[in-house]
Amino acid sequence: MGFLLVEYPTVRAVYVDDMQYGETRIPFQVSNGNHWIDLGPGNDYTPAFQRVEISGEPSAAPIRAFFMPR
Repeated sequence: MGFLLVEYPTVRAVYVDDMQYGETRIPFQVSNGNHWIDLGPGNDYTPAFQRVEISGEPSAAPIRAFFMPR
């Protein structure tokens, strides 16, 4: 398990592999492996999705992903 931190200017739901999993701006734990992440319905952000690889211990720094409004 490792942590993911998704950055976006406002708080939004974060979807991991098409399931709502957490919120932007707050690190949350995700199982190790490759995952697709996005901010769900609305398509008012870019990029539309990102692929991240989580590998590490929970004590490691979170993997960071960045989204921006369109």
